[in-house]
Amino acid sequence: MTQNSDTLTDTMRRHSLRLGAFAVGTALLLAVVYALTKDRIADQRLATERAALAEVFPLALHDNDLLDAAFILQPDTAGFMQTHLLGLSTARTAYAATLTGVGSGVILPLETADGYSGTIVLMIGINAEGALTGVRVVQHAETPGLGDKIDTALSPWIRSFNNRSLPNTPEVLWQVKKDGGDFDQFVGATITPRAVVAAVHNALLFFDANRERLLAGTTP
Repeated sequence: MTQNSDTLTDTMRRHSLRLGAFAVGTALLLAVVYALTKDRIADQRLATERAALAEVFPLALHDNDLLDAAFILQPDTAGFMQTHLLGLSTARTAYAATLTGVGSGVILPLETADGYSGTIVLMIGINAEGALTGVRVVQHAETPGLGDKIDTALSPWIRSFNNRSLPNTPEVLWQVKKDGGDFDQFVGATITPRAVVAAVHNALLFFDANRERLLAGTTP
């Protein structure tokens, strides 16, 4: 019995040592792989972020690194007027664009809680003249096949905001066509585009009220 017990104990000890060695080896391998790839992963992440920003504010309109010009907008950020127009429920990131040292525009975050299936989060670019350079949906839970057409992967609808501004689109036209406005609605889904149109219009009003500070790149 004693001999069998000793043999079993030795076997278990050997297996434990092997497992421990394997775990240590795996950990070391993962550490080496991370060390070799972390810079590449970080570069890819930054490239992805820059590409996303370029969709709403083209590279030709700025020569600064937007990621270095990021600032935070709170629902009640001091120093800005009418922050409620952005509909923010939490702190979100904005970006100040410059060209040859002069403010050329801004990328603003905005939310609307009036979507059919909940809050829609957007990111919009506005140039120094107050015209939209791009609008993209960052987050939504709209009904597949209906309200989700606000996504550029499914429909070009959101590109209809490009070049719109307060001067070239009177207030009465900032509605879907069903309500007498200038923007298409989706077949079987009016609530979603109606919410997005209203939110984008409000964001332009916010920019207009805070144009000087936003173009100066002054952060809170």
